[in-house]
Amino acid sequence: MNQLREFIVTDLALSDEDRADALQQVQALAEAGKNPNDGNMKKLARGAMRMLRGIADELPAATQLIEAVGTLFPAIAILFGL
Repeated sequence: MNQLREFIVTDLALSDEDRADALQQVQALAEAGKNPNDGNMKKLARGAMRMLRGIADELPAATQLIEAVGTLFPAIAILFGL
């Protein structure tokens, strides 16, 4: 989560609003990660990942957030069994 958070903070392609939204979703993932087997936490994680993907989809192709989604999301998905 720290790596994902760092990508978001330093990605110059993100608007301030998108950065704030993305950081909020990373926080939701961190909270969900405290109990990844709970059904409600999985739902929270799934929603946060969708929101982050949506934000990343609106960015130019070579941004840090897009790279992070591609490399970090598979591990996050495994954590939550998604």
